[in-house]
Amino acid sequence: MKAYLRLTASVAVVLATGSVPPAVEADPVVVTLDRAEASIGLGQTLRFTSQVRNPGEQDAAGVIAHLNVFATDPGVYVDPEDWSGERTQYLEPIAGGEAETLEWELQAVNSGRFVVYVALSTDQAAAPVTSSKSLQLSVAQERTLDTGGAAPIAAGVPAAVALLMGAAMLRRRRHRPHDKAPAG
Repeated sequence: MKAYLRLTASVAVVLATGSVPPAVEADPVVVTLDRAEASIGLGQTLRFTSQVRNPGEQDAAGVIAHLNVFATDPGVYVDPEDWSGERTQYLEPIAGGEAETLEWELQAVNSGRFVVYVALSTDQAAAPVTSSKSLQLSVAQERTLDTGGAAPIAAGVPAAVALLMGAAMLRRRRHRPHDKAPAG
């Protein structure tokens, strides 16, 4: 359908202007991820790579790779800056037929289901944006110490120790031989 629409648009331009429109070039670079899914726990780190390939013959210059993450569960807020401190990488020119591997690191700050992908563009005005297929990320909620349950222990242990020490001191005084007063 897209090809039909492009052909129809091209024919319309030729009929209206009498000239052939310039060819629309395909995106010069392609990005793939090293995996399609992953599972980690809340607070854990996920490391993965993406590969940026230049299938063309000309060098691809000014390529920018950007890491993105969003939740698929309604109501789960995602702030990508919390997930990764380095989400953008500026690539050196990639020669035709060559590829560059990029390393990425995410730390899970929310539990739930997420989509992670890498988007590419260039530093040129109105440059197209292309993206990798998604990495489906599942983040399990891990149980942590309930600080509400720790408060009574934190307060109770020192109090119990103080009571035991006080009781021991009282016993010691009671069982200590008293000085006898001189008879008089």
